[in-house]
Amino acid sequence: MMTLSNWSRYAVVVLAVIGCIEVEVQAQALKETFLASGVTRKVGGYRPVRSEMDKESDIVKVSPENLEAPRYGLFEIGEKSWAYILDEPEEGDATLYVDTNGDGDLTNDGKARWTSSQRGEYTQFNGGGKIDLGNGKVGAINFYRFDPADKRRASLKNTILFYTDYGYEYSFKLDEREFTTFVGGAPTATTRFPVDRDGNGKLSRRFEQAAIGKPFNFTGTTYVFKLNDGSVSLEKAVEELEQMPLPPNLEIGKKALKFVATTMNDVEVSFPSAYAGKIVMLDFWATWCGPCIGEIPNMKKAYANWHGDGFEILGVSFDRADMTEEIEAFLEEKELPWPQVYEGKMWDTTLGHMHDVSGIPFVLLVDGDSGEILATARQLRGPGLSDFIRSALEKKFDIKLEENPDVAVLNLNNGTFAGLSLGASADEIRQLATKNGVQIHREYPFSKTGTLMDFGGINFRFKEDGTSYQCYAVGKGVAIGGGLKLQESTVSEFEKIVGSTAKKGVAPNGRAI
Repeated sequence: MMTLSNWSRYAVVVLAVIGCIEVEVQAQALKETFLASGVTRKVGGYRPVRSEMDKESDIVKVSPENLEAPRYGLFEIGEKSWAYILDEPEEGDATLYVDTNGDGDLTNDGKARWTSSQRGEYTQFNGGGKIDLGNGKVGAINFYRFDPADKRRASLKNTILFYTDYGYEYSFKLDEREFTTFVGGAPTATTRFPVDRDGNGKLSRRFEQAAIGKPFNFTGTTYVFKLNDGSVSLEKAVEELEQMPLPPNLEIGKKALKFVATTMNDVEVSFPSAYAGKIVMLDFWATWCGPCIGEIPNMKKAYANWHGDGFEILGVSFDRADMTEEIEAFLEEKELPWPQVYEGKMWDTTLGHMHDVSGIPFVLLVDGDSGEILATARQLRGPGLSDFIRSALEKKFDIKLEENPDVAVLNLNNGTFAGLSLGASADEIRQLATKNGVQIHREYPFSKTGTLMDFGGINFRFKEDGTSYQCYAVGKGVAIGGGLKLQESTVSEFEKIVGSTAKKGVAPNGRAI
C-alpha cells in the first residue's frame, strides 16, 4: 500500500441541515506537494492539448537570431500562456524555442528539447521544456508533432500537441487509512484522482478513481472531494453508497474469474470449467483494433499447432452494436474458427467490466482444470506465442510435443481419417468418423455458409445441401476440391497431393504445414 508520513489537519466542523436532520460534515484539508515533473507516469497517462501555430511574430518581444522558417504559437494552460517559436527549415533540423519565464524574450530561456524519429514513411517530432508557473514553481511540459506531410492527419498540419508533466501529490485519510493521489497540472472541476486501493502499484480506471464533486466509497465510508479556489478538500458525503469492490487480481498464479456466457453460435460456455482437460486463452479484442488484428497470425499459428493437443481460444469482442454480420464476415475472411462472445457494447461489454479491461488486446491463459491464470499479455503476444503454448501444454500434461513430425497422417483425437474424400457429404463423414473412432468435438451453424463440424484438429464446413466444400486444418484454410483423398504418406508426398489445390497443406494431427 502506498502510504504517507504526515496526517493532515481537520478543518472546522460545519453543520449541514437536510430537512429536519442535522448532519455533521468534517472537511479534511489535504496535504499538497508540488511535483515539477514525472506526474504523467504516476497518473498513468495524459490528455494532449492542441496548440495552433497561427500567431503573428508580435507575440514575442525578442526572437533568436538566424531564424529560417519560424512559426509562432502559444501553450495555454488555464488563464496563463507561454509563447513559442518553431523554426522548421526545408533542410536541416527544426528547433523549438519556449518562453519559459514568460517575459517575451526567447533568448534568455533554457533550451527546449526537440527531436525527430522515423515512423514508417513519416517523421514524428517529440520534445520537452519548462514553464514558470509563478510562486517559485517551474513545471515540465512535453510536446509532439506529426509529420505535416502526413495526409492522414491533415487537420494537425499546423499543430503542436502538448501535455503537462508537472502536477501535485495529495495525501489524505479514508477511514484512518493513509492514501496518496496525483493530478497532472492543476486540479479542475473535471479532475479524477487515481487511488491505489490495493497497493499493487497499478491503477484501475473503473475501481480506483474518484472524481471531484462525486461521492465514492472505497473503505466503508462515503466521501467526496471538493475544489474551492484551487484547493482540494475531502469531506464525508451526505449520500451513502455501497463500498466499491477492489479490482480483480488477474496476476499469474491467481484464479481466473468464473462466468457463463453465450457465444455467437448460441452455445453457452461456463468459464473455465468448460475447458477441463485443456488450457484456454481468453482474448478481448475488436475488429477495429489494429494491435488485435496484428496478433491474429500468431494466434492462428498457435491454434493450428496445438489445438489438437488441448489448446483453446475464447474471444470476447469489443465491437459496437449491430455488427453481427460484419464480425462473422471478418471471422470467415481471417479464418478464425474459435468461438466468440459478442454483446455490441464496446467498452461496456459485461466481461470487459468484470475483468477491468481498459485497453485491448487483453489476454489471459487459463488452466481449464484448476482455473489458475498461467500467463498474461507479456507472454501471450508476439511471434513466440506458439512456443509458449507448447511449453504450457507440456508442463500441464507432463509430455513432450513435436511441432513437425515426419509422417503426414491425418490424426484427429486419436482417430485416423485414411482415404477421406473432402467431397463427401456430412453424413458420410460422420459415418467415417465413427468407423475410425474419431469423436466430433462440436457441430454448429457457422456464419451464413452452412455447418461447421469441429473434430478438435480439423474443421469441415458444409454447404446447405450437406456437401463438404471446404476444410480447415485447425483454422488454416485448405479449400481442397471434392474427390481428393487424404491418405497416410510422407510430408513431401502429402504436399505433392495437396499442392495444386490447397492454399495451405495439412500436416500430422491436422496441423497446417
